[in-house]
Amino acid sequence: MKKILCYLMLVLTCISFDSLGAVKKEKYNPEGKEVYIFNEYDSSAIGRKVYGGLYTSPNIYSLYYPPYKKYKGMEGYLDKEVKVGRDTYQKIILKNGEVFYLSDLKYYDEFESLKNYKKRLEQIEKFKNIKFPNIDELSVTEVVTEPKDIFIITFSNGQKLYNKQLEGLLQLSKKITDANDFRQLLNAINTKNIHFSYDPIDNLAKIKLDSDYLKIYISILKERVYLTTVQVICSSYDGISVKNFKIYQSGNTYNSPSDLTFKREYGSYVYEWYNFILNNEFISYINSLDDTQDAIIRFYGLKRNSDDNIDSKSISEIKNMLALNKTLAKYLEFANDNETIK
Repeated sequence: MKKILCYLMLVLTCISFDSLGAVKKEKYNPEGKEVYIFNEYDSSAIGRKVYGGLYTSPNIYSLYYPPYKKYKGMEGYLDKEVKVGRDTYQKIILKNGEVFYLSDLKYYDEFESLKNYKKRLEQIEKFKNIKFPNIDELSVTEVVTEPKDIFIITFSNGQKLYNKQLEGLLQLSKKITDANDFRQLLNAINTKNIHFSYDPIDNLAKIKLDSDYLKIYISILKERVYLTTVQVICSSYDGISVKNFKIYQSGNTYNSPSDLTFKREYGSYVYEWYNFILNNEFISYINSLDDTQDAIIRFYGLKRNSDDNIDSKSISEIKNMLALNKTLAKYLEFANDNETIK
């Protein structure tokens, strides 16, 4: 088996060298042509350490992946279209004289027009200089790009934010003026299961805790009003027609109202869920739980009952969301119903 693997590696290596050796060179003369460039900040190319596949000749058997280190920031231009049978290739001549072929520039995001790239660089420079109000310890350490003008901004604490998320947080920072309160928000969304999103069209920010059986949603509209809802979820093979639920930990019990109306979704599993607006009774109960121990959530159904486990990590994250809810109450008005925030 080892001999076979070694042989395959040798063959692949030879193919790689053959493809590289087959690269032709021509004089670089971009006059009258639109100049393109390999995006140095492309997240996929940085992660893979290579750019997407190009061809060293106009045929599908000459695929070659340009190494990121060698080609980053290299310019080139589209020379002409080359037709081979039913296939059409776009001939690229790079500044170092190397010639490659591309099957479809429209779907090759890592090689973009120099004009657009310069605009992107201006945006990157702006992101690099962004600071949150009164939070001097955080600075931008890296900015990378993804297709469709998406940027990923990395801060000195390792936190990564998309540009829309950053826009939403900067808007909120104008309202949440205490630096420690805003740090609390940043720390909350810098965890694995708590996600922040922002819709600039509706000026709607959302903070969501993803948990198997208990989810928490905080929606903030126009930095003015917010609504926090809880979702309890029961999953089973056939559905148990849930009517109410109970949470239990070492004798400490929360009883939901009886005869609740759960929604259902059918698939390989049956998901039944109920949403309710966060209330003081639920807050008090969750805060009374020991977040070093697991709890049990029991769903009472018409067919049967079903027990699921809420682990201690989830309890800690739920408490984190409730603390954030309390902080937001200092700056925002609590919406009374779901119609206020959709």
